[in-house]
Amino acid sequence: MKKITTRLIQQFVGLLLIFATMIALFFGVLFAKQTEDLHQEELTHRSELISDTLTDYFSSGTKMGQSGGMGGYGAFLRFLNQIAGEEVWVLDTRMNPIVSSHHDSPSNQTDPPNEAKKLVTATFETKQMQVAKKRNLFQLQELTIATPVITDDSVAAVVLIRSKVDIIHQNQMSGYLMLLLSLVGAVIIASFLAWRLSKRFVKPIESMRGYVNELANEHYEKALTIQTKDELQELGDQLTLLSQRLAEARSARDRKEQSEKDFLSQISHELRTPVMVIKSSLEAITDGYLSTQEEKDYLLQLLKESTNLERLINDLLELSRLQSTEFHLQKELVDPLDCINDALRSYRLVLKEKDQEVRLENELNEPKMIHADYLRITQVIKILLDNATKYAPEHSSITVRIAVNPSMLEIDVSNECHDVVENPEQLFESFQRQNRTNVNGTGLGLAIAKQVIRRHEGQITAEGKEKQFLIKILLPSA
Repeated sequence: MKKITTRLIQQFVGLLLIFATMIALFFGVLFAKQTEDLHQEELTHRSELISDTLTDYFSSGTKMGQSGGMGGYGAFLRFLNQIAGEEVWVLDTRMNPIVSSHHDSPSNQTDPPNEAKKLVTATFETKQMQVAKKRNLFQLQELTIATPVITDDSVAAVVLIRSKVDIIHQNQMSGYLMLLLSLVGAVIIASFLAWRLSKRFVKPIESMRGYVNELANEHYEKALTIQTKDELQELGDQLTLLSQRLAEARSARDRKEQSEKDFLSQISHELRTPVMVIKSSLEAITDGYLSTQEEKDYLLQLLKESTNLERLINDLLELSRLQSTEFHLQKELVDPLDCINDALRSYRLVLKEKDQEVRLENELNEPKMIHADYLRITQVIKILLDNATKYAPEHSSITVRIAVNPSMLEIDVSNECHDVVENPEQLFESFQRQNRTNVNGTGLGLAIAKQVIRRHEGQITAEGKEKQFLIKILLPSA
C-alpha cells in the first residue's frame, strides 16, 4: 500500500502546487492592478488639489511674475515634493515653468520630460486631465498626470506630476514575499494533511487485502467491518458476502465429497453381498458334495442374487443417467390420473398378496394436465407404491391423493408404518432406508424419484408423524 500512499501524496501535492501557482499569478496581476489604480487615484487627487489652489490665485487677479504671490506657490510646491516624493511642475503652453519649486535657486529645478509635451499640449487643447503610463513588459515604471488650471473658461496653466512608482514596486515585492511564504506554509501543512488522509484512505484497502488473503487460505469465519459509509464500505460488505458464499460452497463441497465416499462405500457393500453369495454357492456346487435338492436350492439362490444384482446395477445406471446434465426428458401434456392408474394396475398382485388396500382420493373438480414425461411420472408413482407396500403392515391401507395446491398439482402417497420414521428427508439420499433390514431393496428408489421430480421443476418431500409416513409431490400444472 506504500505505492498507493505515495501516488496519492504526489498527485495531491502536484495539484496543490498547480493551484498555488495559479493563485500566485492571479494575485500578482490583480494586486499590481489594484496598487497601480490606488497610486493613480492618489496622484490624481493631488493634481486636482494643486489645480484648484492655483485656480483661486489666477481668479483673484494676481499677475503672474510677481514674486511675492508666486513665491508662496513655490513654497507650496516644495512642500508637496517633500511630503509626496513626486516631481511637480506648473507649465504654460511653451512648457515653461510658471511657478518654481526652487525659488531661491531656480537652476535646481528639473526640466519636464520631453515625452510630457504631447500630454501638456493635449491638456491645453481638451481642457481635460491627461494620464500617461510607461511600462516595462507588464510592470508600471512611470506615471505622469497633466491637470488643467482653468480660469474664465480657459486653461491658464497645466499642473504636471510625474511619479517613478518605486514605492509601488516595493509594496508589490513585500506582498509577493508574504504570498510566497503563505503558499509555502500552506503546501507544507497540506502535504502533511495529505499524508494523513492518504493513510486513512488506504487503511480500509489494507484491511480488504488482508481479508482477501484470509479468503485465499479458506479462512471464512471472520467478517470484514469497514465503517467509511462510501463505496469502500459497500465493497467490504460484498467481500463479507463472498466469504459467506465461499463458506457455503466449501461446506457443500465437503458434503459432496463425503457423500461420494459414502456412496462408494455403500455401493461396495451392496455389491459385495450378492457377489459373495454367488461365489460361495458356486464353490459349493463345484465341490460336488451337494445332493440334488440342495443343488437346486443353491441354484435358486443364485438366480435370486443375480436378479437383485441386476436390479441394483439398473438403479445405479438410472440414477447416474438422471443426474447427468445431458439427459433430457420427453415432455408432453399428460393427465396425472393416467400415470396413477397405470402404477396401481402394476401393483395389484403385490397388494393382493399382503392384503393391502389402495384408496384413491381424487379432489380435482375437472381434469388437470401437466407438462411432463409420462413414463418418468409413472415410474415415480411406482417407486412410491413399492415403498408403501414394503414398509406398510399387512391388512393396512395405502392412500393416494391428488389435488390442486394453488398453481401446483399435488400428489400424496401415505401409508402406515411399523415404527416412527426419523429424519424422513434423508431417505431421498442414495442407499438410505427405513430401519427394517428384512425388507429387500437397493435404497435408490426415492433418490431416483427426487431426480425425476427435480427435472420436472417440482418438489418432493417426506413427513413422518407417529406411525404414518407421507410422500408429497408438487408439480407445475399446465
